[in-house]
Amino acid sequence: MAREAADLPRVSTLSGWSTGLQPWLRPYAEYLLQRFAGSDVQVTSVYRSYSAQLKLWLTRSSNPYPVAPPGQSYHEYRRAFDVVGPTEVLDQMGALWERMGGTWGGRIGDRIHFQA
Repeated sequence: MAREAADLPRVSTLSGWSTGLQPWLRPYAEYLLQRFAGSDVQVTSVYRSYSAQLKLWLTRSSNPYPVAPPGQSYHEYRRAFDVVGPTEVLDQMGALWERMGGTWGGRIGDRIHFQA
């Protein structure tokens, strides 16, 4: 990420969702979500095991979002999280995430996906 975690404002862990992320990534993700608190956004997925990713992969035809094959998802490495919310808010979140040095899935048709 572009900035040191110590440089970011301190925010509380929102419902413990960020514990599924790598420790170095948590403050950035928490900051992003805190910036959009009250915008009707919700974290829907963080860490996924290989078997959970495989289940998603096998049912990908019924999933409205792109699904990476098992072993290739950043969720399996605790480096990704998914957020649902209004399109315009997700676009704003994606723009901020990219300015922070992260990768936003909106560039590849996966608006809900954020990774680093």
